[in-house]
Amino acid sequence: MLKSAALAGLVGLVPPSPARVGGWPPTVVPVVSLPRVGIAPERVIREAAGLRPFRRSGFVVRAESLGEKTVVHNYGHGGCGVTLSWGTARMALSLGLATPHREAAVIGCGVIGLTTARMLQDHGFTVTLYAAALPPGTTSDVAAGVFAVTEIAGPDQLGGPFLPQLQEAVRFAHRYFQPLVGQSYGVRWVTFWMIGPKPQTQPPDFAVTPEIYPLTSYGPGEHPFPARYAASFPTMIAETNVFLPRLLSEFTARGGRITVRAFSSRQDLAGLAEPLLFNCTGLGARALFGDEELVPVKGQLTVLRPQEDIDYCYLDGQEFLYMFPRSDGIVLGGSHEAGVTTTDPDPRVTARIFNGHRKIINGMR
Repeated sequence: MLKSAALAGLVGLVPPSPARVGGWPPTVVPVVSLPRVGIAPERVIREAAGLRPFRRSGFVVRAESLGEKTVVHNYGHGGCGVTLSWGTARMALSLGLATPHREAAVIGCGVIGLTTARMLQDHGFTVTLYAAALPPGTTSDVAAGVFAVTEIAGPDQLGGPFLPQLQEAVRFAHRYFQPLVGQSYGVRWVTFWMIGPKPQTQPPDFAVTPEIYPLTSYGPGEHPFPARYAASFPTMIAETNVFLPRLLSEFTARGGRITVRAFSSRQDLAGLAEPLLFNCTGLGARALFGDEELVPVKGQLTVLRPQEDIDYCYLDGQEFLYMFPRSDGIVLGGSHEAGVTTTDPDPRVTARIFNGHRKIINGMR
């Protein structure tokens, strides 16, 4: 899920590629065509919406006391929970290892809770997972799952004290995901295209780890999209309909216990038997721990029937429209509604997303 404010212009901290003079940089080989998404009303199979847990100052990974217990927070990942999951799970693990406890409770069963639980198990912890909802009923199940750092913090935070923490999480997670590529985890490599009326450069969120997003730039006539300019880079996508059930299965196979339970207060958490708690509740941390900085940002999707020949993603930053292919359907997105708390699809947003993507697809050559 992508951030309109950061990506709308796609002219960020990294300057555009230099002109092709004297044979350097080498001339880009034009991409003549790509298979088109079959976009038609009869191909729509469902609509969905999720609430991104956004904090202007970035995600939280820190420890605090709750009576005689220790709480390790790991929440506030905005639109890149899947992307940062293993990275912030490792940070949370480090805080847990600094305590004398090896019996832990993880609160929350989205991608942050599951990766944290698995990381703890792999380092000798006995873990019980508490959650009000399990996959496929979590917010993470609605995520597109593309490895892209977006909707993570205010632009002014990307150059401040938060930057090294973000860089550490991104780089670790990117390495950790690579060996998981394959059908069993639902992780694969795809080509990500950015298109727009101006030369495409790395957005500020991407530029914090520029080596992960090596752009190939295309000028007019060098790509198949109905936009003047384009750029592409390789990235991974973790299909949450496969990835989350696999993590849950591994968790239980390694002796993890699951209790379906909702918590309404810190006192409820203090009553748990485990001495070490990991708060992976996303937006739930606002009520449980009084984090008023957490803001829900609604993202709405339209999903088309699967199409096996589509092996690329695209983002039109000017119109804020994006497409991702998954085994369970073609995901069409393009909404960013800060402060909205309902997950009911909005028919006006549905129409804008569908018509916008149809215009892109019909304009491809």
